[in-house]
Amino acid sequence: MLGLFLGITLRFTALGVIVGLGASFVLAAKKQGKAAMRGGIWTIVWFLLAAGWIYFSLPEPSLATTVSYNLLSCLVISCTLALISGSGALANVIQINGKHTKRKEVAAKPASPWAKRFWQLAAYSFAAVIVAFITFFALGIKDAKNVANAAPVKTVATTANAPLPEVTSSKQSPVVNAPQTVLTQVNNSLSNIKNANVYDVLHVRAQINHGKLVYVAPLDFDGSFFRYLRYRQVDGYFTTDATSKTASPKFVKHAMKYTPAAYFGKDAKRLMYAATANSGYVMMPNAPQLEINENGQPYYVATLVKRYGATNRQDFRHKAVVTLDAVTGALHFYRDLSKKPSWLDVAIDPTTASQQVAAWASERNGWWNANGMGGARNGVMVAVANAGTEGQQSDVTPVMYNGQIFYQQSLTSAKSAQTSVMGYAFTDAATGQTTYYRETHDAMTPDRAQKLAKDMMKQTGWKPKMPMLYRIDDRPTWVVSMLDSSNAFRSYVYLEASGNGTSSTVATGDDAEAALSKYRSLFGDDPTAKASAGKRQQVAGTVLRTSLANGTMSFLLADDAHVYTVSTKADPLSRFIQVGDKLKFTARVTKTSGAVEGAVTNASLAAKPSAQ
Repeated sequence: MLGLFLGITLRFTALGVIVGLGASFVLAAKKQGKAAMRGGIWTIVWFLLAAGWIYFSLPEPSLATTVSYNLLSCLVISCTLALISGSGALANVIQINGKHTKRKEVAAKPASPWAKRFWQLAAYSFAAVIVAFITFFALGIKDAKNVANAAPVKTVATTANAPLPEVTSSKQSPVVNAPQTVLTQVNNSLSNIKNANVYDVLHVRAQINHGKLVYVAPLDFDGSFFRYLRYRQVDGYFTTDATSKTASPKFVKHAMKYTPAAYFGKDAKRLMYAATANSGYVMMPNAPQLEINENGQPYYVATLVKRYGATNRQDFRHKAVVTLDAVTGALHFYRDLSKKPSWLDVAIDPTTASQQVAAWASERNGWWNANGMGGARNGVMVAVANAGTEGQQSDVTPVMYNGQIFYQQSLTSAKSAQTSVMGYAFTDAATGQTTYYRETHDAMTPDRAQKLAKDMMKQTGWKPKMPMLYRIDDRPTWVVSMLDSSNAFRSYVYLEASGNGTSSTVATGDDAEAALSKYRSLFGDDPTAKASAGKRQQVAGTVLRTSLANGTMSFLLADDAHVYTVSTKADPLSRFIQVGDKLKFTARVTKTSGAVEGAVTNASLAAKPSAQ
């Protein structure tokens, strides 16, 4: 890795090194031996100091940054050469003769012509730095529109086919565990891990593992260099089911030597940076995150994006991903995302997705239109901040749809007083393709959903987190998780997206099944009408458990794993079903549930009114 960093340092300082070494050779040829030696030594010292600075700061290896740093390197070397080449200033000499002190001025040696030339070169370098800064800034403004319109974003005129996860039964639950909840649970579980006082858990990553949405939270060193010297590796990582209310973190013992907080060539981020800095791609500034394959093998993953032209603006058309085996240190760089391994669900990190949507939404009609004084703000949209779980402004939430992870964002007007959604952006975490679905109905923003949920639960003191948009019986619905002061999940709040938070459009429940039942009852929804995908079957059995909530009777039959539901509006006598009753009915049955069609025949009831 040392050789790679020396090469990267030369990329940023080549102009200064050429000037320094070239000047030393010229001075030597002109019989200025001492000045030549000092110039060569100081050039090497400067290069080594620059290498150390680059090792710790990891500057962005874009064209704009490379040019600017080379000009700064030339400026520093020119000033250094001028100082060591001699000066023509007068020297003050103090002579002491006995008791008397005399000050006399003695003229120094004439100014070296080389010093004057080097000061001139320094002045030119300084001017070039200023010009470069202004030029790159101006190009960034000029290219803003091109960058925004080149981003891989397509627009759909309706939300009908948006990848909204559907909630249809207790077996298809919304995400319940917010990252804050998982981090709190993991830190509570650290005491059970050997050498727990050595580790920190700083991030969680949503991914799909064995068909389920899970969070992965790796251990890492707490930053102490001397503790790292003692242990040299971390013991493993935690996984947590994202959709189970009762899920608890599971520790997976898997020794990892290569982590973001390691030292001596084991630092994950520096290894990734060194391997890709001269590739033409730029690694995003956020820390690499851990993802595991289907066998549990841990990999640190980082997203890279090319820069547009000579500016530092991302060219979102060109993305790549680099993986680092946390056990062996093996690096793989995938410039073509279609060639990434199948287990890698999140090739595009949330920050990249957020910045791509932000550029397209705000600047596709030009930088001045969006940001200039008096700009028209034509078509400008912004993602709703502080309503997600990821991204620089917490505006991104990962969701699973048809076995893929998408980043969900809500876009609204740039005018802060407006609280309606203009549309939704979904970015495929595997490919980086974003689709914007225009909202054609009135729909509240996720932050408004959070505020309404908080007001509904004001007496509890719980805080709303992670509003996520789901499709429930073809209704876009905000599902908000309520957490207590210890970040433990307490309740769901379901809010119809097109509602205004009125009691007729909001339901709460301690679990997904109860909240879903209450929410459906608000609209008089007959569960039988929502189960058209199920197979019609004749069912008979003895009732094992019952649950009546808001006009829906849910029950279990002995030796039958399905949850059956029947509307008490469709069958008034169904409200009297009890444990032990023998029932016969027709139902639309899926793998996990059954929706009753028509009336239930209950042998335990003495008589049943005849149809009129």
